[in-house]
Amino acid sequence: MSDLEQEIKQLKKENKKLSLESKLRKSMAVELDRQKELLRQATEEVEAQKEKIEGISLKLSRYLPVQLYEQIFSGSLDIHKKSERKKLTIFFSDIADFTSISEQIEAEEISEFLSFYLTEMSAIAEKFGGTIDKFIGDAIMIFFGDPHSEGEVQDAKNCLDMAIEMQIRIAALQPYIRREFGFPVDLNVRVGINTGFCNVGNFGSTSRLDYTAIGRAINVASRLESEAQSGEVLVSENTKILVEDFFEFSSERVVHPKGVPHPVSCYGVSYETSLNRESILGECFKLVINDTNLTENDLDRLKAFLSKYADGAETERKSEDPADPRAESRS
Repeated sequence: MSDLEQEIKQLKKENKKLSLESKLRKSMAVELDRQKELLRQATEEVEAQKEKIEGISLKLSRYLPVQLYEQIFSGSLDIHKKSERKKLTIFFSDIADFTSISEQIEAEEISEFLSFYLTEMSAIAEKFGGTIDKFIGDAIMIFFGDPHSEGEVQDAKNCLDMAIEMQIRIAALQPYIRREFGFPVDLNVRVGINTGFCNVGNFGSTSRLDYTAIGRAINVASRLESEAQSGEVLVSENTKILVEDFFEFSSERVVHPKGVPHPVSCYGVSYETSLNRESILGECFKLVINDTNLTENDLDRLKAFLSKYADGAETERKSEDPADPRAESRS
């Protein structure tokens, strides 16, 4: 074979190879475009599903207590877990003479008012860490101690702080409520609070569960709310014992609530004196300050008392610090 023929043969082989590579590149480009399109469609579907899930979760958050909602979406909630016996502080409230008031106002205004009122009260409950169990018309049930607890004393204190702030907020909103919703009288809310052991957790059937608390302590709190006067926060002796260092109470009152087999000692919370108290609770201490008649001498004594512990803690910290010259001398 001549050199020319060999060269032509070689060129044909290279041409065939180039043609094959060209077809392969085109095929790869087409496949790459197809994969890109599939990826784009998958991304759009993921975003659509994400928006759908966010929409569903937002709707669910309106039906569930904040604490329960967080547990569900963090994956920490065990729906198969049965109820537990825990010590809770339970809050019940309702609007005094609401039936009579609602008969004097249009149904649309009542509906708008309830939405406004329950939104205001819910914001305060969430601020203090209360678990909103349910709304029953104008009535509200909230408890402290599950699913999170700060200890029975702090739980009870948070509940009373919440109740007082609610009453203060209601008083501040009176002009707005009268003007916007046509209320014929001032809004007055009754509150009952009790502390006791309850069964709390998931109750219901295999197809539908309700997270709530049940027990005699719940019934007592509900009955105390019925016994409370307009604008009063009425607490049981069980609750008072836990928080009597932080609040002022009226003299003992004994009531015989319907459905409760024994008399219940209860006390009204004094807003004015309680509001003037500043308190802090720790694992090893409890400090309460009533600033109504706080004098300069009181402040000096308090500073000296606290500085003694602060200086002692600082000295101990330095003595354990390797950079402290005294620690080196001891070694």
